[in-house]
Amino acid sequence: MTHSLQHSLRRAAAAMAMAAACALSSPGAARAQAVWELTPYRIQVYLAAGNLPDLTPRVLDDLSAGLVDRADVVVGAAWQMRVAAAPDLLHRQMAGGLNSIQVESLPAEALGADKVTLLWIAPEWTGYRVAARELDVATRTFSPVVEKWATAAALLPGTLFAAASDVFAPLASIESEAGGKVRLRLRAGRFPARDPAFLSVAPGDVFRPIIRYDDRDGNPKRILALPWTYFAVEQVDQAELTCQMYSGLRTALAGRRRGRVHQLALAVKPPGESTRLVVRARTASKRPLCGYDIYLQKPGETAGAWFGRTGLDGSIVIPPGEAPLMILYVRNGGQLLARLPLVPGLEKEAEAVVLDDDQRLAAESAVMAAQEELVDLVTRRAVLAAQIRGAVKAGDLKSADRMLIDLFALRTRDQFTTQLAAQRQRLYSEDPIVQKHVDKMFEE
Repeated sequence: MTHSLQHSLRRAAAAMAMAAACALSSPGAARAQAVWELTPYRIQVYLAAGNLPDLTPRVLDDLSAGLVDRADVVVGAAWQMRVAAAPDLLHRQMAGGLNSIQVESLPAEALGADKVTLLWIAPEWTGYRVAARELDVATRTFSPVVEKWATAAALLPGTLFAAASDVFAPLASIESEAGGKVRLRLRAGRFPARDPAFLSVAPGDVFRPIIRYDDRDGNPKRILALPWTYFAVEQVDQAELTCQMYSGLRTALAGRRRGRVHQLALAVKPPGESTRLVVRARTASKRPLCGYDIYLQKPGETAGAWFGRTGLDGSIVIPPGEAPLMILYVRNGGQLLARLPLVPGLEKEAEAVVLDDDQRLAAESAVMAAQEELVDLVTRRAVLAAQIRGAVKAGDLKSADRMLIDLFALRTRDQFTTQLAAQRQRLYSEDPIVQKHVDKMFEE
């Protein structure tokens, strides 16, 4: 029996004993919650290294045992970690970069765990580079790759554990939502870390809701990460988290989901990179929208600050900020078109589909110009009429005839209406909502 397996069995026995004790003393739904809160994470780690003479199989075995020991000392019963050498096929794929790893690349037995952590050790001129990436099996979600450096082989055990800890994403179940407040139940939340400095969840952390639909055998049939929706943790009470929901959707968690449906929330850790935001029209053309204003706001602030405008391709790069979560506002001509929560760097590119507001602006400009022209026309007609009456009264019929010709040269109501109708036909929008605004402006 391997060293890591012995530790895993001891921790599993302790965790099961605690879960059974709490479950037996808790009725119904409370019992299910207690089991969830006292269910440790089964973490399968695959360790692999580049072609390094000093990293022999025995050394890698020692590093594996040291990783399990450190997890036991720092985390405790919340983690049941098992470390194994990466199989040959997975080893070759890891050598090509952890970003290329897909769920299908992993051994089938690995998907029986809750987390699959990939650790790769590569030689560098100044020591060793350690790359880590985690798969949350329930949501089939990969973490961004984290890289750390060890200047000497003696520092590898601590570096490996630090990398595994950085990619670890706590999982929670969504219990309720009311008035924008969401209550989450944290997996293994009743197991306090043995090291008080090791806090898996704290106020300010961000979770992303993920809905999983299972088939009759309990296998995932469909997994849906709710777009433009995040939970910001406000309070932590052991396994219970109180969060504020930020969403670009009107009804993110509305409606009852029946059957084999799991409403989950996975913690996200910003990689400190940028996201390229592309703003497109929501019509069939999906054309990029150029010149749209982007405002940024931190959660809790009352007003956003202007950041920039979209380019010719409808894109703008959003850099990481002080807070992991940012609220983006898309405006055009002062009209608010979208409110989009975003964690920069979590995705390389994000697409925002909004109203194509250009036709509304063009219609607004045309209507304002027509109103000004109409006022000028009515004023000139009134002035000429008064001048003609004055000339006739004074007996200056020649001047009256000349001004009468100018009066008849002014556009009539029918001519003005025809011109307005022609402009209305040119300003057609595929979006029915925009077209409704355009029609209303011309009708008024």
